[in-house]
Formats: sequence, structure tokens, C-alpha cells
Amino acid sequence: MGATRDVALTELPIRGISINDATTGSAAVTVVASDSGVIFWNQYASATTYTLPTAALGKGKWFWFFNQGAGGMVISDGEVDTIVGLNGAAFDTLTFSTGSAMIGAACLAISDGTYWAVIPFAGGTATFGG
Repeated sequence: MGATRDVALTELPIRGISINDATTGSAAVTVVASDSGVIFWNQYASATTYTLPTAALGKGKWFWFFNQGAGGMVISDGEVDTIVGLNGAAFDTLTFSTGSAMIGAACLAISDGTYWAVIPFAGGTATFGG
């Protein structure tokens, strides 16, 4: 018998890329649950914050974030202490801001309905906070 599936990843296929740049972008992006499966490609020149939907609305959803912008990128839970990250289970943000290494920074956010697992993949220092 295989593993028991506790949370269905209902939107696992990559559904597209949303490019945030100077012509159509913003320094504050609110992600909604129906965006699951979208890669958010940040090309915005100043620091950009992506706010996740509530963990309850995000259950079984995933979002990929990739930074190309020189200003850095912040992933925020928009709630209180629902991000699970390195050495902690009660964070509000994951920030990519090391000047020489934030271009190419990336992370994946997946929700179990209570928490967001935010997993940094590449780039400079990723700092969990809150």
C-alpha cells in the first residue's frame, strides 16, 4: 500500500507565468487561490511583496515565485504566523534581499490548509521573519 494522501494537490500542473514588470506590474501583488499552478516571475525594479491567500483558502494549492528584479522579493502570509520555514513554524514572511544574490532567487509555497510551507530554492540569503 502506498502513502495516504492527506491533502490533494488539485492544481499541480503548471498553468502559466505571470510576469510582474515595470509596464504592467506593482510592488504589491495579492495572490488568490485560483492562481494555483502559476509561476510568478518578478521583474519589478523595486522591492516587491507577494501576499498569499489565507492558508485555509490555499489548501492543496501551490505557487512558484522567481525573482529577476534588482529590488528583491518578499513572500507574505497576510495572516499571523502561518509560514513554516527553516527552524520555525510561525513566520509571517520570507524575504530575499541580499543585494548581490537576489536575482535568480526562487521559492515554492504550498498550503495544507493550516500552514504555508515556503521552500526557498535558489539565490541569495532567504530570511524568514515575523
